Amino acid sequence: MKIGYYPGCSLSGTGREYDISLKKVVELLGVDLEELNDWSCCGATSAHATDHFLSAALPARNLVLAKKQQLGELFAPCAACYNRLSRFPA
Repeated sequence: MKIGYYPGCSLSGTGREYDISLKKVVELLGVDLEELNDWSCCGATSAHATDHFLSAALPARNLVLAKKQQLGELFAPCAACYNRLSRFPA
């Protein structure tokens, strides 16, 4: 089974160990993660507090990229990223 994967800034940086263990677990479960190409920050760090338009545009951009990449599902293990992405209905 293939699932789209959005690591977000934290799993690419400070949460690197979480990313490594998560990828190992999903591999053992037989899940193939396909990372979202050219993803950008979801805006959870500061955009939502400084610019309303940007706080919507950043996660929306990532969802558009997922659709272009034909990812039917997009997995965002970071709670903040998930929160920002879940504001948009499928």
